[in-house]
Amino acid sequence: MEIITPAQYEEYEQFVQNHPSGSFMQSVNWAKVKNNWKHEVVIHRDGSGAITGGMSILIMPMGAGAMMYAPRGPVCDYTDRDTLADLLEGAKKVGEKYHAHILKMDPYIILGEEHESEKIALFRSLGCTITENAGFKDTIQPRYNYMLPYIKDKTPEELLACFSRDTRYYIRYPQKKGVVCKNTGLEGLDDFYSIYAKTGERQGFNVRPKEYLARFLTAFPDSVARLYMCYFEDTPLCGGIAMQYAGKTAHVYGCSSDEMRNLRPTYLLQWALMNWALEGGCWVYDMQGIAIHKEDSEALYNVWGFKQNFTGEVVTTVGEFELVLRPGYNKAMDLAMKARKALKKH
Repeated sequence: MEIITPAQYEEYEQFVQNHPSGSFMQSVNWAKVKNNWKHEVVIHRDGSGAITGGMSILIMPMGAGAMMYAPRGPVCDYTDRDTLADLLEGAKKVGEKYHAHILKMDPYIILGEEHESEKIALFRSLGCTITENAGFKDTIQPRYNYMLPYIKDKTPEELLACFSRDTRYYIRYPQKKGVVCKNTGLEGLDDFYSIYAKTGERQGFNVRPKEYLARFLTAFPDSVARLYMCYFEDTPLCGGIAMQYAGKTAHVYGCSSDEMRNLRPTYLLQWALMNWALEGGCWVYDMQGIAIHKEDSEALYNVWGFKQNFTGEVVTTVGEFELVLRPGYNKAMDLAMKARKALKKH
């Protein structure tokens, strides 16, 4: 087990970028986006010195302690007991340094996949707990994502053929009417944000500050983080911030204007992002979180209806693991959080 220094981050980054369970949220660059958290990286090596597992940990001070969170971590073979056990020992060392009371993890383990039960059992045997079938609001990351997991090695024509006749028509329609979709990078952020803030107000989701989105686009190179915008003449119609990392392209933030919706620009936006995924040799295009029950989030439930036009599937992760490091303090924090939620209801 090693708690590595920034001088070793490049080696870790190469490991995560090329691992099937890798995620941009386990990149050291993600810590630059989450700059209000502290940050440490733990790795495990095999006998030859090669990295077999890693975990990027965000640390949020809370009172006399701290909460640690490894988003989409750790990154390793989740049936490899030696590697996982060593990473968790490393996390405990980090926890001692920051007086942390808990470590939360939501690794990329898919409900119903091969060895799912074995993987969960291994985490549990190493002292972790998991709430199975956790509710929509009970995890940090959404458990339900809409994905196209079949895109690897497809040409644009072959991918287009996977969609319904209506979807193919709506992809082509905005281009015929003069809508243009392009990778604008940071230059398009003002246009994006003007629509994004209104979309959040209209659909009732939390709106990130513009500075946060700017860090998102500058913390990673253009080959990893991009902002695509659709325009009709000089009018911005919709946009999407996406990440391409570890064989996956994910549409992380999106927005659409009420103006000229009849031009169907969101179809063209999704098609542009999918083509970027194909260019990058990705094996999945992830349209990100949805709600499968209307009562959980009407906005995300309605978004699911739109996403289904692209012939993907709902992919459900098993949920969130917790490793309690200071039981007494953790219990006190739980009680404090419950009391705070109760007060907000009155």
